[in-house]
Amino acid sequence: MLLKNVIKTLRKKWMQLVAIGFIIILSSATYTMMFYGLSGIEEPTEAYLADYNQEDFAVEMLNRVTLEEAAYPIAAALLARGFYSLSDIKKVEPATFYKLMENRIAEFEASYRDVSLELREYKNTSYTYQGQSHKALLVKAGETINLSYMEEGRKPSADDEVAVTKVYADKNGLTIGDVLILKTKSYRVTGFVLFPDYTLPMFDETFNLDTGLQTLLLMTDKAYENFDDKESFRLAGMNLTGESIDTTYDKDALPFVSQITDTQTTMRSGAIYDELTQGKVMALGLSVFIAAIAVIIVSILIYNLLHAERGQIGILKALGYRRSEIARPYFVAMMVFAALMLILGYFIGSLFSEPLKRLYLDFYLLPQVKIAQSFTVFATAILVPLLFFSLVSGIIIYRILGENALELLKPHEGKSINRIGRYLSRVLSKAKGSTKFKYLHAIKSTGSFFIFFLGIMFSTILMSFSFMMGGMVDRMTVDYLNKVDYEYEAYLDVTQRLPETRPGDEKFLIYPFASLDGNVVSLQGLSSRNKLYSLYDEEGNDITVNIQNGAVITKRLSIKLGLEEGDTIRLEVNDDTFPFIVKGVTDEYISEKVYLNIEKLSNILSDNSTSRLYSGIYASRKPSDAYYSTIISKSGLIEQSKAMANYTQFISNVMIGASAVIAASILFVLTSFTVEKNYYVISLLKVMGYKRREVNAMILNSYFVYALISYLISIPIALGILNLMMRFFTEEYGVILPLQYRPIFLLQTLAILVLIFFAGTYISRRKIAKIPLQEVLKSYQE
Repeated sequence: MLLKNVIKTLRKKWMQLVAIGFIIILSSATYTMMFYGLSGIEEPTEAYLADYNQEDFAVEMLNRVTLEEAAYPIAAALLARGFYSLSDIKKVEPATFYKLMENRIAEFEASYRDVSLELREYKNTSYTYQGQSHKALLVKAGETINLSYMEEGRKPSADDEVAVTKVYADKNGLTIGDVLILKTKSYRVTGFVLFPDYTLPMFDETFNLDTGLQTLLLMTDKAYENFDDKESFRLAGMNLTGESIDTTYDKDALPFVSQITDTQTTMRSGAIYDELTQGKVMALGLSVFIAAIAVIIVSILIYNLLHAERGQIGILKALGYRRSEIARPYFVAMMVFAALMLILGYFIGSLFSEPLKRLYLDFYLLPQVKIAQSFTVFATAILVPLLFFSLVSGIIIYRILGENALELLKPHEGKSINRIGRYLSRVLSKAKGSTKFKYLHAIKSTGSFFIFFLGIMFSTILMSFSFMMGGMVDRMTVDYLNKVDYEYEAYLDVTQRLPETRPGDEKFLIYPFASLDGNVVSLQGLSSRNKLYSLYDEEGNDITVNIQNGAVITKRLSIKLGLEEGDTIRLEVNDDTFPFIVKGVTDEYISEKVYLNIEKLSNILSDNSTSRLYSGIYASRKPSDAYYSTIISKSGLIEQSKAMANYTQFISNVMIGASAVIAASILFVLTSFTVEKNYYVISLLKVMGYKRREVNAMILNSYFVYALISYLISIPIALGILNLMMRFFTEEYGVILPLQYRPIFLLQTLAILVLIFFAGTYISRRKIAKIPLQEVLKSYQE
């Protein structure tokens, strides 16, 4: 009988229960979805990286002959012919190249004991497929480190065969046995490949991660060597002691080393470790945070429900009902409700864990297995929150029902004003009575006010992040490309004679092995009269002419090294130091680059023997393949960045939507509680002659002011977290995240917050309008 009465009472509060149920479901679903989604990646990834010997560290090295190596007889003749880069030397004399690599490995292993090194060779290429520009990283198969893993099919065994990544094949409709045309040559796809040192498809300095427009490639060793494109090298290492390697090194003993990077802090191979760890921590943190909100709101609901029925409960106790008999129906009803919502959240989370896993595998190049159910996840998502619900609910019910029958039959007297209220009453000591009432009653319940304030703050921070993420990928990739006027970037083929440049083509000179404050930077020579590739600062001013008497650096390099216009930088080239004054900073986040006058850079690289060196051209029309080994289309680069931009926009929209729903749910529940608790007060205000708008203002609008205060407090917190994130990525991975917070974001966030407030309080306002004046008379009659 008692249970039926409790259920009948709860049915009248179905809208509040729906809002509370949504919050409970969100808590369970968030944890379940994140843990199952990440576990479906983590377990096969750990086995794959261990079985196929992922490198423990990588040695980034100068792609040129050092002064010490120049003294070798095998290298002197090549230098005399003008071949100073390792890629050029390998093209003309492979035996000399491999001898130099053997010497470098021996020198490194002499300085670092208990390590094993292997040369990693790879080539960047681009091609057109189905009318779109695609790019690929052709990786030569490793012998002992970073072994290639075939997800399906077999490794290429003939020179006209190739293996690609599975995600690339799926997105482009490729199957095993299909033909892929690369550099005008046809290759038959034999299988789908992964490489342990490329768990994230970062093939260059750009942040283009579209796995539908770029892929890893595996060919036979002979086909790899015959494939003509820009080649790079590094040393992959294993630490035989099982400990992390010391990434500091003696520059004099190892002059060819530019950087030693630990796998855990390398984006292309180690970002997945932090992604998995931080993803689970974030899932647990969000779940606990949302569950805590739900627990407190449920406790407030039970508290209000029991106090609304104090008289009936007092009568039951007077009739001889024990405390446990009265408590049981309330406790059982709330626990069944919480359990059903948690179980529903668990199944919703399980349902969405597979799409979440696919979303991760849209960017990470990893094997996958089918997600399996886990009792640990089930227990954490359902039993742990349910335990907290039962403890909090039990304590509240036990305490209220602990009063004797006579006390319960008396009208409930509110508690004395809390500490926040005492402080606010002093602040409002000279305000009108209606103003005091307006702002004091909203903070009367410390728990309700805390949840409201925290919920608005959480939503504001989420919205701020979503706005700051907008345009981030474009700023990292294509914003600068949209400013320049060239259409093609072409690199010379050193094995062919120099071509005649066409009218309108602009030469450039690249030297990617310079050092600045211990960091490897790329030097690029341009003409100060360039039109196709001009340099622009943050305000959009053309500063190309500044390279005539100084240097211009990219924004990414400026942020990383803390450099500003007017600073003096000292560039190290071939053990010589050249000072330059920074004459400007380009609004470019793609690379860490220093722009110089092309003739000056040519003189530096040739020891003043010529001012006419160049690496390639910028052109408005596509150059001939006969003289250029690599031709990159600007439109293709822009197209490749769209997927990542769409992904970040999707995440931004999800964050805005989730924050809005959470805030609206909290507002609705708490304001409806406020209306119920002030039922007779509202009726009295109407009897006293207050109009509906005035009653709304006194009962609900104080929440709006507190929401604004929460909003203002949240902005600096969001900016502080933003700075921490940017610093983390810069220090850990060397990646600059160009997140921006513009003044317009303040207005956009505020506008959404206002909409949320009025949407969340709409039903409560309607309830106030429906409260009759007679309620106050009933109260006095009682």
